[in-house]
Amino acid sequence: MKIGFVGVGIMGHGMACNLLKAGHELTVVAHRKRAPVEDLVARGAAEAPSLAALAAANDTLVLCVTGAPAARAVVEDLLPHLGPDSLIVDTTTNDMDTPAELAARLTSVGAHYVEAPVAGGVKQAADGVLGAIVGCEEADFPRAEAVLTAFCRQVERFGPVGMGARTKLVSNFLALGTATLVIEAFKLARAQGVDWRKLYEIAQLGSGNSAGLKRIIGNALEGDYGGYVFTVDNTVKDMSYIARMVAESDAGDGLAASFLAIFEAAAAEGHGQRLISELLDPALAR
Repeated sequence: MKIGFVGVGIMGHGMACNLLKAGHELTVVAHRKRAPVEDLVARGAAEAPSLAALAAANDTLVLCVTGAPAARAVVEDLLPHLGPDSLIVDTTTNDMDTPAELAARLTSVGAHYVEAPVAGGVKQAADGVLGAIVGCEEADFPRAEAVLTAFCRQVERFGPVGMGARTKLVSNFLALGTATLVIEAFKLARAQGVDWRKLYEIAQLGSGNSAGLKRIIGNALEGDYGGYVFTVDNTVKDMSYIARMVAESDAGDGLAASFLAIFEAAAAEGHGQRLISELLDPALAR
């Protein structure tokens, strides 16, 4: 299959590599960050000079961009250049409203939109074992699934467009919420003089055990505070989407807003580009 890819960043690069491994004919769009583009070209991908050229050369396009505003901007740039029956597979973590808006825009020119935000991180993207959370028309699912299986271990359709974003935000609430509790608990442990290593070993035997605990604290004990590869700015973005969804659904008591406030404060202190696990670095505290 001929596939164009927009957004070969820390997640998109691994996804694109796996599309190549699966035998797809891949084209990536030029970007100011040259290293991932050049690596993919060296692996056999082609490079398009613009979104217009990418759309003209491929009837299937994968998006992996930073959030809803970027997804809207890319789709608007692509619209005039899409061929008949083009398919957009959008793996971006969007807010609740954007997928339906994008689907309507694409339908107006005869194209198809599938939202497929993914569960998993950078390592899972590189290993091709992400989970795709799909929202789309039933008729579009088989075509999208043929793309997604290249970098996902599990691909599930949760319903029409809109359900992908809602499900992904709930999933991120669980994942980021767990990571936040790990970070805050071990900040408290340090303040109280609790031995981190002993606490970590004991916590793994109880219900406090989690993948987030292992990624954050297991690495931190060896002096590596980069175990959770997700930035403060990205967490603020996702938590703002989640807090709004909770508020509008009357399904929570302010916990999401409290988590959001923690990361907004870190961003305000100049730590937006740091990984959230780096907030435990004692050098940062100093």
